[in-house]
Amino acid sequence: MKKIILNGLQLEKQNSGVQYYTEYLFKALSQIKSSDFEIDILDSNTVKIKGESSLKRVMYEVFLLKSYVKKKHIDLYHSPHYIVPNIFKIPTVVTIHDLITLDFPELCKNQSVFYFRLFFKRTIHNSRAIITVSNTVKKDILRHFDVDEHKIKVIYPGIDSIFKKTIDFDVTKKYSLPEKYILFVGNIEGKKNLTRLLLAYKELINQKKIDHKLVLVGKDGWKNKSVYKTITKQNLKEHILFTGYVPKKDLPAIYSMADLFVFPSIYEGFGIPPLEAMACGTPVIVSNQGASPEVCRDACLQVNPYDIHGMAKGIEILLNNKELRKNKINLGLERVKQFNWQTTAKETLKVYEEAISI
Repeated sequence: MKKIILNGLQLEKQNSGVQYYTEYLFKALSQIKSSDFEIDILDSNTVKIKGESSLKRVMYEVFLLKSYVKKKHIDLYHSPHYIVPNIFKIPTVVTIHDLITLDFPELCKNQSVFYFRLFFKRTIHNSRAIITVSNTVKKDILRHFDVDEHKIKVIYPGIDSIFKKTIDFDVTKKYSLPEKYILFVGNIEGKKNLTRLLLAYKELINQKKIDHKLVLVGKDGWKNKSVYKTITKQNLKEHILFTGYVPKKDLPAIYSMADLFVFPSIYEGFGIPPLEAMACGTPVIVSNQGASPEVCRDACLQVNPYDIHGMAKGIEILLNNKELRKNKINLGLERVKQFNWQTTAKETLKVYEEAISI
């Protein structure tokens, strides 16, 4: 039996993005019965890393992970978070979620830009197989690196079955949700383009075209000072609700009770929140950049993330055009059926099999 290890050292109590992918992929892989593979996760319960900073995790991966893999007789190592810092003698698989540190470094943490630029090239060339979460990311890799495209496998993430139409007034009370609101879910960080969303929202408020509050759900990220400055400068404090991080169990109701979900990112390698919103029967607006058009297709209204007036117009239309809302809701409910973690896990297992057999 071949032993496979999935690196979950990034997992934390408040998972999002890559951590979410790692958590659900391992859960789905664990449900597959196989006499050929034993799949385990490397997390904080497996190895003890002094301190919880990302720097200490990186130092462990660079200097100590290789000896751990050898000691445990691992046959294949999978890094679900972009980088394989060491050259292992065993086959390695890496999942790359985006190349934003290369294409939009100004939207990323400076240390992340340094780290990824240091290790990206060797990861691309030394990994036996590369998984990307969209065709968009695959094209980005081929644009940046000289690599055989057959080495790159596109496997979409899934969404949790918990996301469905849910009305829960206890959740309304818990987060002091307004009666009518527009929703964003994601980390409060630069690439999410929240400053322009705020300005688009302000335009609609000024023109008295909406009477909705704007609810921003997510933990504080980086490069986001302009978000808070814009709220103050535009006198929007009474119109904006920050909930902070929300546990998964409360999200379906928050999605479901919103009149509109807006996800205007400058770039996403995939983007799970729009799918979660669609699964809850909420109409969605996404950016026409990055992978969002590929993932959402015609189930969402697409806007230029740099066009504040166009974003405002899109919000106004999708709030008020009943026929369009109904159409997008129905298309969304159909589109989300294409994304489930069982399929993701089965396709990932095939990549493991191929990587070991080469």
